[in-house]
Amino acid sequence: MKAQILFTAFLTCILCGYSQDQIQTPEEEIIGTTWYDVQTTRSMQSRIYYFPDGTIGATWNMSFDLYGWEEMEIGYNYFDGDNWGPYPTQSIANVSARNPSYTKFGEDGEIVVSEGENGLIINYRMTKGEGDWEEMIFQGPAGFEKLYSPQIVTTGNSDEVIHLLALKKMDSIQFEDYYQDNTGQVLYSRSLDYVTTWDILHHEFDFNQNYFGFSELSLGWAEPKNNTLAFMAGDYYTDLILMKSTDGGDSWQKTIIWEHPYPYFEHNVMLVDTFWANSGSQSLTMDLYNSKVHLTFAVTAIISDTLNWTGHNDWWADGIVYWNEDRPTFSNNLNALCAFVTCPYSELVEDYSLIGWTQDINNNGVLDILPYSWQYGGYPSLGLSTLPTIIMFYPNQIIIAWSSVTETFDNGTASYRHLWTRSSTMEGDLWGSFYDLTSDLIHIFDECAFPVFASNPEDEYMHLIYQRDNEPGLHIENGGPPPSENFITHMKVWYEYPFYLFVLFNADQTLIHEGETVNFNNYSYGSPGPINYLWYFEGGTPETSTEINPSVTYFIEGLYDVTLIGSNDLFVDTVIMEDYITVLPETEINEIEGSEQIIIYPNPTTGKFVINLPYLFESKIKVFDLKGEIIFQQSISLNNEAIEIDLSGHAKGVYYLNIISDTLSITKKVLVK
Repeated sequence: MKAQILFTAFLTCILCGYSQDQIQTPEEEIIGTTWYDVQTTRSMQSRIYYFPDGTIGATWNMSFDLYGWEEMEIGYNYFDGDNWGPYPTQSIANVSARNPSYTKFGEDGEIVVSEGENGLIINYRMTKGEGDWEEMIFQGPAGFEKLYSPQIVTTGNSDEVIHLLALKKMDSIQFEDYYQDNTGQVLYSRSLDYVTTWDILHHEFDFNQNYFGFSELSLGWAEPKNNTLAFMAGDYYTDLILMKSTDGGDSWQKTIIWEHPYPYFEHNVMLVDTFWANSGSQSLTMDLYNSKVHLTFAVTAIISDTLNWTGHNDWWADGIVYWNEDRPTFSNNLNALCAFVTCPYSELVEDYSLIGWTQDINNNGVLDILPYSWQYGGYPSLGLSTLPTIIMFYPNQIIIAWSSVTETFDNGTASYRHLWTRSSTMEGDLWGSFYDLTSDLIHIFDECAFPVFASNPEDEYMHLIYQRDNEPGLHIENGGPPPSENFITHMKVWYEYPFYLFVLFNADQTLIHEGETVNFNNYSYGSPGPINYLWYFEGGTPETSTEINPSVTYFIEGLYDVTLIGSNDLFVDTVIMEDYITVLPETEINEIEGSEQIIIYPNPTTGKFVINLPYLFESKIKVFDLKGEIIFQQSISLNNEAIEIDLSGHAKGVYYLNIISDTLSITKKVLVK
């Protein structure tokens, strides 16, 4: 099946700059302060939640000691629909804690999980913004009480089900690299009854053991959709892994998005060629309609030359990557994630999978970044562009924001970071302009970093919090700029196309027999409304329709195009799906009764699979590709109870298996990976 999307000149013109033109100046308000610079060492946790009633809760790492690294506190503020509260002056936790993860809890409550010295600290209250916080200690399995990097989400009719991720400290493994020493295994715990009991406790995932473990804060949840959960974990020491559950955490499916080229990689120890990797700074979300995962991560180049230099990363490495579940994964080629156009074997495509990088603002063909920026308080999340955050935004747009070292903004010693953003249509195939969210004059001497989107944005605005101060880089224990007060800032951004039109559709089935009916689903959206529709169905009855979601019957065998033209007062958009409907010869045989007798395994398959055919006599097997062409057929007899079919020589994708006998006709899908 081929799909060709044709946009009119009007639509093309408006999309050339929709992101830049359709963002108004953000509204900002400082909601708290901290002298501690580091909000994360890899990925931002869920730190802000927008509730359906228009209220907002937010948390962050907080310290009022200029040089204090031990006594950490959890900052919290609440927006009641009209105003934010005063800057917090004390922690919501009763003990030293850091790295909070925050979300909704119960019918009208909130919950925060953070790292403590003797386990995770869970603070919650059943009415958000009001009353005292309840507190409990959540400890790790016996012998591994030290848990860190907590990540929390909730599900259930009243958000009473808690899903908690954490890393289990691996003290038995010693590393030369400072950051690799913060390495652990991912544990998953679940409470079905408001943290009273845990029906799943410290479940350790059976990941590919080609690495020692995951580094601190290199994992994160997507906001759940109904009973579907998804999280990702990984950094430049490990594979990048997506885990997804469609049954509320009972079972999980693993996808390796990027495979690490060096098993059991040790920074500063192993002599390896320079390779491009996921930096561990990442974020993910799920589609509003079908719970498809969309994710983003920053890339970096890793160097580990033990003969001439200690391990480090290339500070000029740059790139923000986008991926979704409909796309192929990345290989373990050393340059698979290389964001430079000169890289051989790079698997990134600009404005498709490579969607973010530092901008040449003055258009002189080079990046005028002050060279001292690298020694001036480097970020542990690495790279010129890093700390991406992603949301699905009404009407089903993808929006990604990140922090980039930015030209023309410096203090004479080092360059500042600003927050940048881009948006795309729902499939991530069409990305708009780059936009500096912090380009206002008030940010000329501001370092802007650690952005994180609200988990549940409202229809017209996106909400995020970030940290800013007046010194580039970070004040860290072993160096950097002098300490300065940091301001935790809430940003509200109107981010919507004022005038637009996108025509999108699909069908409930695309492979049918003569005489069967196809139902078409229209997902088009636009402004101004209303939208008028004109459908053309090659070979179908009716041949045309002006309905929003028409039903069409096909009576003649063949391959047929479907065309949808949408128009409003300003635009016309046309989508042509070539050879979209495949119509097979008519059959009068019952296609349902007896289907449970057919067993296909393995499915999905790498090419070879077996069909078990109990109780069938003379039958015929045909395999069709998506164009309806027969690529395999075989007649079978009573003695052929197990038939092996080999599609190894054919392209990866979906194939249709049709089995016909005197009493049965069945069509089943086979996925070749």
